[in-house]
Amino acid sequence: KRLCFCVCVCVCVCVCVCVCVCVCVCVCVDLCIENACIAAHDKTGRFATMFTVDKVLTPPMGTVMDVLKADDRFSLLVGAVQTAGMTELLNQQGALTFFAPTNDAFNALLPAERNRLMRSRSELSTMLRYHLGDELLVSGAVGSHTRVKPLQGEKLELGVRNQTVYVNRVPVADADLMATNGVVHAVNSIIKPLPPKVEREQADGPAAPLRSAASSRADSKSFRDDDLFQKVVRSRSSKTMSQ
Repeated sequence: KRLCFCVCVCVCVCVCVCVCVCVCVCVCVDLCIENACIAAHDKTGRFATMFTVDKVLTPPMGTVMDVLKADDRFSLLVGAVQTAGMTELLNQQGALTFFAPTNDAFNALLPAERNRLMRSRSELSTMLRYHLGDELLVSGAVGSHTRVKPLQGEKLELGVRNQTVYVNRVPVADADLMATNGVVHAVNSIIKPLPPKVEREQADGPAAPLRSAASSRADSKSFRDDDLFQKVVRSRSSKTMSQ
C-alpha cells in the first residue's frame, strides 16, 4: 500500500474571456514496517485493522554494530569500524542504513590496497561513511530512482532489477538485517562513486576521426604545395639553361 500526497495549483487570467490552468503534483511513498512493506489494502474489522505485508516481520537483534558482530561475514568490517573509530556511531540511537561490505568485498581488493586501507583511519572512515546513510531504508521501499545521502560523498543511486536491489550498480547480497537503530544490507563489493554519465572515451571517440581527417587533408595539401613548388623550380631552371 502506498501513501500519496497531491498538491494542486490553479491560475486564472480574465480578459473578456477567463482561462484557468491547473497543475497537480502527486508524490507517493511506500508504507513499511520494520523489514516489510504493506502489500495490500487494509481491512477494518470491528476490533482491529488488518494489513497484508510482503515479508515475515523479524524483530531487531541489537544495534547495527551488534548485527555485524553476530555475523561471521562481517568480521573484517567489524575490525575496520573499530579502526575508523565508528563503533559508537553504529551503537547510538538513530535510523541508519548500512550497505555493509562483507569479507568477500575486502578480499576482492588488491592486497596492497587492502593493507593500506585497513591501516589508515582516515581512509577507512571516508570509505565506511560512504556506505552509511542517515535514514532507514528497507529493500521493499527501493524504487527505480531511489537515492540515499551517505554520511560522506555524493548520493548513492539505488534501483531494483529482477527483484535484486542495486546500489551504485553493486547488487545487495542479503537485505534487511534489522537492528534497533537501523538496517544492514550486505554487499560483496566495495561501493564506489559512479563514473560520469558521459565517458571520456565516448566524448573523444567522434573527435578522433575528425582530427584524423583534418590531418589527412593537411598532409594532402602540403603534398600538393610541394609538388607545385618543384614544378616552378624546374620551369625556372629550364628557362635559365635556355638563356
